[in-house]
Amino acid sequence: MASSSGTFSFDRRELSRFLYDLYDYEPKMLRRLISARPYVCPFDEIERHVPQGARLLDVGSGNGALLAILLAAGRIREAVGCDVHEGALVSARTATGRTGQGGQVAFRKIDGFEDLPGEQFDVVTMIDVLHHIAEKDRARAVDQSLERVAPGGIFLFKDMVEGPYWRRLAHNLDDYIFSGEWVTQVKTAELRKQVLNSGFDLVEDMEIPRLWYGNTLLVFRRVSK
Repeated sequence: MASSSGTFSFDRRELSRFLYDLYDYEPKMLRRLISARPYVCPFDEIERHVPQGARLLDVGSGNGALLAILLAAGRIREAVGCDVHEGALVSARTATGRTGQGGQVAFRKIDGFEDLPGEQFDVVTMIDVLHHIAEKDRARAVDQSLERVAPGGIFLFKDMVEGPYWRRLAHNLDDYIFSGEWVTQVKTAELRKQVLNSGFDLVEDMEIPRLWYGNTLLVFRRVSK
């Protein structure tokens, strides 16, 4: 399925099998949840906006599934994944190491967004993170992430849709069952305005349905100075 030359299948079934095999060290239930993500999260749409050979920062990298996929696909030359949960980072290090490209990625535990690496990256991703942040802190979290995007670089944002109600409810129930949180959706119009006012252009704005879920994907490019 994968090679350093970039040969990789983004077919959802094959991608699910790839993750299921990669995370075989995890408890069975968690392993199945991770392998189900390609049916919910549009990894294919995210991947096509990552330039070949990019240096990437994944904000809220969790157990490293996105970075493992991009590494196995030969898409990125270097990456840093940051998360507040050390347990997730331990799993992420194991998974990315098993792609054969683990030397290209480093993981860092952070206590807040101000702890993100000080340097800038070709691509900064924030995938299904912001709805877990208190509403009063979201703008600051986005600002900190945007500061890490190099001139001409990409900010890739993905979160759950605001509507319709039944898709929003599906996401809320999912988060409540697996994280114990009853989350509030991100106000996409406010986020879009914030990023544009920070010196970015909007490249793509998509709503992507997957099963009974819905995803909002926003792709921005920082204006070169």
